[in-house]
Amino acid sequence: MSRLAALSVERWALSGQRQTQNFVAGRARCTTISDTNNTEITAQQAPAAIYFIERIKQGNSRSTLNAKRPTPNAQRQTGFTLIEVLISLALLSLLMLVLTGAMRSMGQTEDRVEQRVQISDNYRAAVDLLRDVLGRVSARRLRLLNAADGPPDMPFFQAQPDSLAWIGVMPARYGLGGRHYLRLAVEPMVGGGGQLVLRYAPWTGEPFFSNWGQAQAQVLAAPVNTLALRYQDPASGQWSPVWPPPGMAVNDMPPTRLPSAVALQVDAPDFAWPPLVAAVLATRLSDPSTGGTSLGGGRVQ
Repeated sequence: MSRLAALSVERWALSGQRQTQNFVAGRARCTTISDTNNTEITAQQAPAAIYFIERIKQGNSRSTLNAKRPTPNAQRQTGFTLIEVLISLALLSLLMLVLTGAMRSMGQTEDRVEQRVQISDNYRAAVDLLRDVLGRVSARRLRLLNAADGPPDMPFFQAQPDSLAWIGVMPARYGLGGRHYLRLAVEPMVGGGGQLVLRYAPWTGEPFFSNWGQAQAQVLAAPVNTLALRYQDPASGQWSPVWPPPGMAVNDMPPTRLPSAVALQVDAPDFAWPPLVAAVLATRLSDPSTGGTSLGGGRVQ
């Protein structure tokens, strides 16, 4: 009996030991793991839970990075600051000021070029006209009423240091043609200053003409300060400010009693006139030795 009791006690002890081991193992298997949401997961589910928790952590990290990174929409919505706008306006104002100054300078340069071209054209036209009218001078001798200062029969050729009056042929291109009284001088200009004017009136057969205020006018240059004239002696080649030169005898004068050339010096503030020398030629009707004809204000050799 005692032996059976001992065996029973031993079996009960072994059974209790096994139960204790199974309980400890179960407790170990039932140990919980908490994720970020405090969810309890058993040890049996630990591998899957750990993988799930790692994926959640990675997702949270990416969300944090994406939250810190500015989106394109956020960049477009930032705009400019007030200082940036003011600096841009200041730079734009400076650029517009420079462009305006450049455009004004270009306009002024163009105006000056056009003015110089106009002055040059006027100079060429004046030179052509002067050479034309001085190249057809009437050498017909006319009886002067007051011949105290010269021969009684002289051509109408009043030569002074600052003016010249004579009888010549006006070019037909001006709508005139034929003989005219001509006068070249500097006259006052409206608003101040002077202008070089060629006045002309139809020839009436009178030995002189003095009513220049009623004659038509052709402005050759403006503004002009002064006009200086000199006349060349055909025999000696000397220049004199008047014609005939002081002390010249009638017998020493050329057959036409005209100078061989006239030198003009025009002083203008806007254009430097080069010295101009125009040959004085008599018309064939007044001097047959010229060998040419005058038709309609034009000379034919």
